[in-house]
Amino acid sequence: MKKALWGATALTLAASTSFAGGIDRSGQGVNILFEEGNFVQFTWSHASPSVDGTSALAGNSNDVAKSYNNVSFGYKHEINENWDLALIYDQPFGAHILYDNGPFSAAGGRPFDGTAEINSDALTALVQYNFGNGFSLHGGARALKVKGTIQSGNGILNASSDYDFGGVVGVAYEKPDIALRVALTYATAIKSGFTGSNAAFPAGMQDRTFDVDFPESVNLDFQTGVAKNTLVFGSVRWAGWGGFSLDTTPEGSWVDFDDDTINYTIGVGQRINDKLSLALQFGYEKSGNRPTTTLLAPTTGSKSIGLGATYQVNEQLSVSGGLTYAMPGDQYYVVAPGVNVDFEDSSAWGAGIRIGYRF
Repeated sequence: MKKALWGATALTLAASTSFAGGIDRSGQGVNILFEEGNFVQFTWSHASPSVDGTSALAGNSNDVAKSYNNVSFGYKHEINENWDLALIYDQPFGAHILYDNGPFSAAGGRPFDGTAEINSDALTALVQYNFGNGFSLHGGARALKVKGTIQSGNGILNASSDYDFGGVVGVAYEKPDIALRVALTYATAIKSGFTGSNAAFPAGMQDRTFDVDFPESVNLDFQTGVAKNTLVFGSVRWAGWGGFSLDTTPEGSWVDFDDDTINYTIGVGQRINDKLSLALQFGYEKSGNRPTTTLLAPTTGSKSIGLGATYQVNEQLSVSGGLTYAMPGDQYYVVAPGVNVDFEDSSAWGAGIRIGYRF
């Protein structure tokens, strides 16, 4: 049952993380460690948000959150009955925001459109030791590389980092006869050293060097069989985004986040037959402080529902698809005393596909 159902549940989990708080994108999961035997997977997801800001005094900001894609790749190798190895590539952090209309745009009187384009790449190497009594330990290292462009009242900042490193450690318990698994994983913060340039007005182009601490996180993943061919699954992810900032001298702060985030998911998977399994998932993230301290975060919190399906082509090959609808929470930004831009009634669609091969 585990092999047949997990692809569908994994896809709904992957799609929902596209709408998590801070600038989380992938959820940094390690569940490939628990696949049977040797396994390789490729995942692609697409997010299409709709976020509009309204203001009777300052003017409206329409369609500020842009669509984006996210890819990941994982390889798990069973060394022997006690040791497993996994290599994971993902894109854990990102932002795609553009204010090309309204008070934060060139059309609204700014020198240029407000923009945030942030992309990242991460490589994670993990080993797992199975004690033979259901318990296991896993751990390893994660390398993170980030680049991006931000346009705001401080000017235009272009910057990138080389790979910087952090650690991952966790513990898990499994009881295969009832498809039970509980896994707890901690990832350290990663201090990324950036170099770039700032085009400020009227100072012109200036070189900039600065550090950004990408937050530590804790993931709790669980699943258990509750009836024949039926699996309940879910996750809790905490990420320490509170206090995250991007500062340069002398411009000061470009990005500030006030709140840590906790993202909850719960779902149920059902094997229809030997080939097909389905999953339904609900997600929730509590709203943070209002107003927002950065236009990089025009929403706060979210609710979501996701559907996933896996088709087992043969013993080796599986294909999974998932679809998620999310409702990001309302937020507002203070333009001036008594003048706000309200971001309300936002929505987002996410879709993804996973190809898995067991050998």
